[in-house]
Amino acid sequence: MSRIEEKLGVIAVALTMLGITSSPHPMILILCYGIHELGHLFFAKCFGAKMRKMRVGVFHLSMSYDCHHLSYPKELLVMAGGIIFNLASVAMAILIPAFSGAYKSFFVMCSLSLALMNLYPVSILDGGGILRSGLLFIMSQEKADRITKVLYFLFAVILWLIAVYLQLIFSSNISLFLVSVVLLVQLCFTF
Repeated sequence: MSRIEEKLGVIAVALTMLGITSSPHPMILILCYGIHELGHLFFAKCFGAKMRKMRVGVFHLSMSYDCHHLSYPKELLVMAGGIIFNLASVAMAILIPAFSGAYKSFFVMCSLSLALMNLYPVSILDGGGILRSGLLFIMSQEKADRITKVLYFLFAVILWLIAVYLQLIFSSNISLFLVSVVLLVQLCFTF
């Protein structure tokens, strides 16, 4: 990892922490992140993948696993584990009547948003890993790597265009724009 990527990671984590501290219920937001990471850990442990390291990355704190011995479908499940756990927690929150009110709504919104955001197919999010594992299941690694690099960059540009549009038309929160710029810069360093 280059020094620029490390600095971008620190900036992104600082922005995330600012978002957590400015949210109306920061503990619920932290709980949603914890549930997400627990999903990855659950599937990794089920398939015997060992955690290699925990690191500060762009937009998140991430754990990486040694999945080389796993089949691509199992690797895909490890990648999708966080999304699966977030969606399962949303279903449980909706079905449990004791959990109600503003806290329930905020939890459902945060957990669902985290799951949907991580479906986005770029390299640093779970969607990128899911895309790559799916392609590796049907083609060679060299071909899959070429296709994923192009798709990662294409989807990062699309996210940036959406962010610019929202900023210009609705004067929306600038955070999506900042996230898209950081993502594009990081992807430029991986090419």
